[in-house]
Amino acid sequence: MRKMMYVSMAFALVLTLVAGCAGMQKKSDEELIRETMQTIKTALESKNIDLLMTVVSDQFEHPEVGGKAEAKEMLQMAVDAGYADDGECNLDSMEITMNPDGTASVYPVDLSGAPGSVSVEFVLKKEADGVWRVVGGDADV
Repeated sequence: MRKMMYVSMAFALVLTLVAGCAGMQKKSDEELIRETMQTIKTALESKNIDLLMTVVSDQFEHPEVGGKAEAKEMLQMAVDAGYADDGECNLDSMEITMNPDGTASVYPVDLSGAPGSVSVEFVLKKEADGVWRVVGGDADV
């Protein structure tokens, strides 16, 4: 009788562990990309450049901007000049395309504020820590 009780308890424990592990499924790349984009939205709308830089890769490069340090400086100048006042970042229409080179393109991300509106394409790459970060992009002007 006692042995049966221990076996039942062990079986219940195994079932609990299996059910718990099944509920802890790994997030898909699309879910992780959406999390990165939500961080971008929060950072832009709150004008928090430091938060924004957490999802910009050290490998970021843009022909007109330069690298990550130059991008941060340019964005901070834009915030200081009031370009981000009443700014909004709309992710409702964005589509995620997985590219053959291991990057993902996210477009359109619609930004609007005092100076006008623009649709932006972000190019992201999954880094060693599992976070998708911005490595490039372009704007429709």
